[in-house]
Amino acid sequence: MKFRVLLMGAVSAFGLTSMANAQIGGGGTAEVSELLVTARRPLAESEATALQVQRASDSLVSVISADAVGDLPDQNIAFAVGRLPGVAVQRDQGQARYVNLRGAPVYWTTLSFDGLSVVSPQGRDSRFDNIPSAIASQITVQKAVVPSMPGDTVAGNIDIRTRRAFDYQGQKLTGKLGVGKVELGGGTELDTSLVYSNILMDGKLGIVAQGSFYSRDMVTNNWETDPYITNTTDPTKHFAREHENKHYRLNRSNISGSTRIDYKFDDDNMIFASTINTFYHDDELRDNFIFRLDQGTDAAGNGYNTAAYINANDPTFGTVYGARTNARVDYRDTEEFMTTNTVGGEHSLPAWNVSWRLNYTFTDDGRNTPVTAAFQSPSSFLLRPTVEYDFRNGDANTVKLFSTGGTTAARTKGAQITNIEAFQFPATSIGNLKGGDITSAWTGKFDLDHETQFFGLPTKLEFGGLYTDRTKKSRETSYTRAFTASNAPPWAFFAIDDAYMGTQDLNYSFRYTNAGATTAYMDNLVATGVAVRNDTRGNFWKVSEKIIAAYGMGTTTFDWGSLVYGARVEMIENTGQAYVNFPAVGATPAEIRLVNTSSDETLVYPSVHLNWNVHENVKLRVGLTTSASRADFDDLRPNFTINDTAQTISGGNPDAKPEKQIGLDTYVEWYMTPEGFFSAGLFYKDISDVLVQTSNVYGRDNLNLPNLDRSIYTYSRIDNGGDGHLQGLEVFFSGTARKLVSDLNLPEWMEGFGTRLSGTWTSSEVSLPATGILPARKISVLGTSDAVYNVQAIYEKYGLTVRLAYQYRTPWGESVGNYQTINGGVYPADNGDVFWDADEELDLSVRYQVNQNFEVYLDGVNLTDQGARRYGDQKRYPIEYETFGRRYVAGVRFNF
Repeated sequence: MKFRVLLMGAVSAFGLTSMANAQIGGGGTAEVSELLVTARRPLAESEATALQVQRASDSLVSVISADAVGDLPDQNIAFAVGRLPGVAVQRDQGQARYVNLRGAPVYWTTLSFDGLSVVSPQGRDSRFDNIPSAIASQITVQKAVVPSMPGDTVAGNIDIRTRRAFDYQGQKLTGKLGVGKVELGGGTELDTSLVYSNILMDGKLGIVAQGSFYSRDMVTNNWETDPYITNTTDPTKHFAREHENKHYRLNRSNISGSTRIDYKFDDDNMIFASTINTFYHDDELRDNFIFRLDQGTDAAGNGYNTAAYINANDPTFGTVYGARTNARVDYRDTEEFMTTNTVGGEHSLPAWNVSWRLNYTFTDDGRNTPVTAAFQSPSSFLLRPTVEYDFRNGDANTVKLFSTGGTTAARTKGAQITNIEAFQFPATSIGNLKGGDITSAWTGKFDLDHETQFFGLPTKLEFGGLYTDRTKKSRETSYTRAFTASNAPPWAFFAIDDAYMGTQDLNYSFRYTNAGATTAYMDNLVATGVAVRNDTRGNFWKVSEKIIAAYGMGTTTFDWGSLVYGARVEMIENTGQAYVNFPAVGATPAEIRLVNTSSDETLVYPSVHLNWNVHENVKLRVGLTTSASRADFDDLRPNFTINDTAQTISGGNPDAKPEKQIGLDTYVEWYMTPEGFFSAGLFYKDISDVLVQTSNVYGRDNLNLPNLDRSIYTYSRIDNGGDGHLQGLEVFFSGTARKLVSDLNLPEWMEGFGTRLSGTWTSSEVSLPATGILPARKISVLGTSDAVYNVQAIYEKYGLTVRLAYQYRTPWGESVGNYQTINGGVYPADNGDVFWDADEELDLSVRYQVNQNFEVYLDGVNLTDQGARRYGDQKRYPIEYETFGRRYVAGVRFNF
């Protein structure tokens, strides 16, 4: 009996054809005339292609490439990039969102599609969770800047190369369908994509279209204990002002669609048109209960104030009698949309190669809030709970509620109450908000290159120019209905009898609010004119940015390698417009004025890169670069933005200057044979005029409204600090057991084992100037972890691919807080500097190739159920902890 065994895929993955005898079920033996093993190794295919691109690059890059059928292994770009060396991610609700390159802040990383820079919907803080990996055929992380790249690329640029029809041979259809479960809350996860491409008109016309949809239902366990109160008696003891439970129910979804058309006139001329569209939707329902520990007393009734709370208790365990209870309902319907549309061409002329692009990008960063409602307990202590707080764990801060009795002068703790609705906290107001930030950008770009001789050496000269006109503006409309004691609805008016979906030990029960009925109630208040439209002019702003850039660079090739050198010049003009509230001064009444600001600056960015082929398979790369990071658009606005839902005030600073850096990179790369890769490198950045996000309690009453105290809101803004530096070491290894197994004559199945290991160790320092009576001090660059590790254990053989991936990063700073001197010492005025604690995640991916057309897969995310923790000033002062649960998705990929 003769048969042909096909484990389909790329022959190059194994390159194995042999004759053999095969054992047949039942004990018989049959002659196998041809055993052609072509089982795919998707991770090996991806890495082989990526290393080819990386090796050929004239500057320092890390690359992720799609496998032989065009698939990337992760759902979105943030997850995919987070597997690379020197990369750390910041998460939101457990999902990778922002990227830190080699310890740098997230806004130092720029985003581009097919080499053309774009601004994400949120601004210079480029988000990558709203870009599905189905869009990309290759992702290049450019860690060292060359003159052809934008000057604000400080840490690096993430370039997403989209799919093209000419990447494939003829007609192709690929896709996937995955369905899964979110452990916490039992929500459903859905992940789908479809790609079609074809080449028509005798190979001249290529068309590729892509679409994807992702959705996840989830809940979150969350508590917050902050801000901390200044204790002038004993400043070493930090007491929290309040404890809060946030009960999230949410759905997150992502939709993308892209099309690219390429037309080749001949081998020297082609044009293309592309459109890339992403839509991100976060439908978030949040019910909050807030226990104001500073608005209760000790048992003796010694004042209804902070001093009584501090004097009678320990910071981590105590009792507050008749504490005020607040509650909030916030429904957020966040929609982020981005469309980037490009036409361009590539032309090979007799002496020059010409590339040109025309692009229009539009983004909408929505922040619709269909309902925002506030509740507050009455003034009588008898109607408020006695709260016993226990913050000794640090990962599970809790409260217990008791009835309050006695007299004002001698309060007593009664029986424990386990239903929070047994206490009164009627609504004080309800409102809504519609609006967001929209950005439009027009860009024109051209590049020229010419092969010539320079001192007898082959040299490629490149020149180019760019013009960009970007405008970002914020607009919103909101309505509010204030209640009185006689018409205030209770929590029960909005509640629904749904079971608690989280797993926290709350020590009390509650009911979620009914999203449909509550939203309809608010809509009716607006429709009937009961809710009053607010004057939101103070939240309007518009900032424009025009950039004219030109660059020149050369790449000279030597017997030993190459030298890349050149400079970029950028002329930047910024204008700002906003309404500003001017308070009454003397006989001058308060008014709102439209303020206009403008600034301009010219910056020059020289750079040089050396690429030395030390050995046939070893490269030494040395780069000296310059760049500057500009403040984000909303940071340049000349006004305040007030968010009553989040209880925040953010202030713009149109005078913020770009922070500038000079970088030095020295890396060694070893391209092993037959497969494997090792690299190690040192990097250093000298930074001046560092942009620092400061955050503290607002502390003034000039923005207060009747029945609305905004003095307690968190106030944040950007400002220039002093100078500093960032330095570090990055090490990466990728390899398999194939050569070792062959050398030791071990069983063939062991060839499938492999690993990818990376570590990045960073130290940084920024000088903050003295403020008032506080001396100057030094902090680490925000977003910098001392260490970041990525460990992947891989098995890939016989059509089976298993990857166990572990990511870990040490704590990093989020914002700079306010400090004060007490008795000669320096202590936080509230939370102080805010940090994210160490973060880790363990993910599992299993893929099995059924045949040449189908592959089944199973993914597990956050297998250790790791939470996220923030703290103020020191680890012993936690301010937030939340968990998200494990997630599992199983599905099928297809390829025709």
